Amino acid sequence: MAAHWEHVHGWEDQQIKSEDTDDEENAPLESASDSDDEQDVVVDSESDRSDRTSDDDYPGSSSPDGSGPVTPPPATRKRKKPSAVSPEETDSSATGWKTTDEPDVLPQRLSRFCPARKPGVQIFTCTDNPTPSQLFKTFFDEKTVKIICDNTNKQTRRNIEKGKKFKWHDITSVEFYKFLGLLFYMNILKLPAIFLYWRQKSIFSVASPASVMSRNLFESISWNIHLSDPDEDAANDKKKGTPEYDSLHKIRPLYDQLRNTCKAFYHPRQNISIDERKVAIKDKNGNRECLKKKLTDSGIKLFALADSSNGYTSDFTVYTGSSRLTSGHGISYNSVMALIDRSYLGCGYHLYCDNFYTSPKLFKDLISMNVYACGTYKHAMKGTPTTRVNALTRKSKRGTIRWIRNGQLLFTKWMDTKEVNLCSTIHTAYSGETTKKRAKGSDGKSRGVNIPIPNTVRDYNKHRGGVDLSEQLTQYYSVHKRSRNWYMTFFRHFLDIAATNSYIIYKELCQMRSCESVTHLRFMETLCAELCGWRADKTSTSLAKPSELYRSPSTVDPPSPLPNLDPSPACYPVAINPSASGSNKASEGRLMCVKCRKKTAWKCENCALPLCLILDRNCYKEWHRSFASEVALDDV
Repeated sequence: MAAHWEHVHGWEDQQIKSEDTDDEENAPLESASDSDDEQDVVVDSESDRSDRTSDDDYPGSSSPDGSGPVTPPPATRKRKKPSAVSPEETDSSATGWKTTDEPDVLPQRLSRFCPARKPGVQIFTCTDNPTPSQLFKTFFDEKTVKIICDNTNKQTRRNIEKGKKFKWHDITSVEFYKFLGLLFYMNILKLPAIFLYWRQKSIFSVASPASVMSRNLFESISWNIHLSDPDEDAANDKKKGTPEYDSLHKIRPLYDQLRNTCKAFYHPRQNISIDERKVAIKDKNGNRECLKKKLTDSGIKLFALADSSNGYTSDFTVYTGSSRLTSGHGISYNSVMALIDRSYLGCGYHLYCDNFYTSPKLFKDLISMNVYACGTYKHAMKGTPTTRVNALTRKSKRGTIRWIRNGQLLFTKWMDTKEVNLCSTIHTAYSGETTKKRAKGSDGKSRGVNIPIPNTVRDYNKHRGGVDLSEQLTQYYSVHKRSRNWYMTFFRHFLDIAATNSYIIYKELCQMRSCESVTHLRFMETLCAELCGWRADKTSTSLAKPSELYRSPSTVDPPSPLPNLDPSPACYPVAINPSASGSNKASEGRLMCVKCRKKTAWKCENCALPLCLILDRNCYKEWHRSFASEVALDDV
């Protein structure tokens, strides 16, 4: 009997060993973390025991000698089989991460860039000279402003019927444009409170707003402005809790019109980017949420599509909650697919995004639309390589590159100050590019060194910031202000988008005509003046006149010649310390130059001011020329 049990247990051990060997041969390479977490599972079922033994080993309920029942064998253990993986993923990770010594080629050629329209400005030609107000009114046109005025007048009458007391008359489109002009004015010239813009008989008085409209009218419009029809709002509120309810109904007219206008008047170039924005609100709206690593940590989220070359906002959507998502792939997938409209864009575009959006599922679906993508990704992202064979470590040298290709997907790891992970359907792994970084040498001193950089990292850094550039331009002269009504905050944000896109279109027109564009500040000042009814050629010399907006470099006025001055006594350069001698002759007694703030051994004998006088820096001449110009202007 003992020999029989040894025969049984020996056969089982051999069977278990063979199964383990088969599992190890068929299983794909796993990461160290996955192998450490794997545990054996106990298998104790009739089906397993019947698979492992035959009827000859267990002839019945009695022992081989017929003395009694056979005691069942102890429960056996086997390793849990790994989950099934796709053949492509197994092939790509079987050999581990590759180095730059191994060549990489795209499995198929990228589609040719075929935009639906010629990229650039669509509404104006290179012979047109639109003013800032004309550019702005392409986004806030007369029809849209008329709808806002009608809804505002209707809402104001309702408020008066409820007992609110303030002076009011139905506003017109002209008055509404002046109201918008004052909003931009208050953003350029900031004061602590609204009433201070109408303060009189004070050394801090501001005369311009009072000449446009009264303070009472300005405040009344601010209190009662309404974008949608109040009657339709009441009907929509009754649908709350049903699928027919529209949470964006109060901004819907302007929201839809502005999106269509942004897409109609400009077509983006090949490189585009998608990112989120946040509109800060005080109102308790159901769409409000927190967003980390943003200037605005709480508010309503927007997803924006922008041209990476100039920051033009081509399209945007407002996030209204996960309950409205129908694809089942999450908010990041749906937000990208909602903004990538092939009928509007065309094919061959290159999209850049961060790790919130990047996923192999999204990138593969974009390829089917002939749109290619590149972005950072997270280690735990489903579908990304998990093998640790030949991967980067903490001791990897700065500039080390590793890559794996899985079909059209290229996964790249690059060691900078920390590990950088990118996924791309656009690039190959490495083409010999280098970048200059600061690094410490063996002597402990920091110096610039050239290190290899993957193609994905190079282009990602170049084209990723389209939405960030748009947001940066918006923040310079933003009319944003938190309000108790969330739709009023959105109204101000839409003004920022319209004004920023207007300035970008203006710069594009100047580039088409090889003209010198005015600064962003001067553009906004001119826009404010034109909306308020001030004329740039009569009100202020700081505003851009129509003839100055599109002035070619060849027509720029030459600097006026200096007047023929006869200074007495004469100005001559002399040494600060003429008694210096020896090796310290050029440095002893040096003072800081009043022009460039650098050390100099020269000064003006008449003015007694230290001024540089060397081959590559003649501060002495520049300072006296500017001084002579100021004297001439004072005489005039």
